[in-house]
Amino acid sequence: MPPKYLRRVMAAAVIRLGKSSIPAITMVERLPPEVEAKYTKYVKVRDALTAVSQERITIENTLGEIEELLERIGKLSQDVELYKMMGYVLVKASRDDVIGELRERKEELELRLKAVKAQEEHLRKELERLSGELRSLIGSGGAG
Repeated sequence: MPPKYLRRVMAAAVIRLGKSSIPAITMVERLPPEVEAKYTKYVKVRDALTAVSQERITIENTLGEIEELLERIGKLSQDVELYKMMGYVLVKASRDDVIGELRERKEELELRLKAVKAQEEHLRKELERLSGELRSLIGSGGAG
């Protein structure tokens, strides 16, 4: 578990200037609480954005698979035998039932995708805002 504060460590082995050597300076300092809090929030938002982006990709991939299935099943004759998974069992199903279920699932995923994209955009804007605030805090000497 990381400590509640962040540390900035600057270290170098030895800086050589011509024939003389200057020993490295190691500096450990505690960041102001405001910077720590902003950074913690930044990390949480960044992690949430990553998770939401992965969810969006998964939904898009699933939608692509469903669209491909609908296209393939649409080319089949009406009397073809189709089977679908029901738990651990394959069950015979009519072509129209399978198409109906796939279309329903596609609609659900499209709605979910719309919501996930909106959430992703919101998190992206929040991350940009926090990044700007951190830069201004650190740049104005708020970090040291």
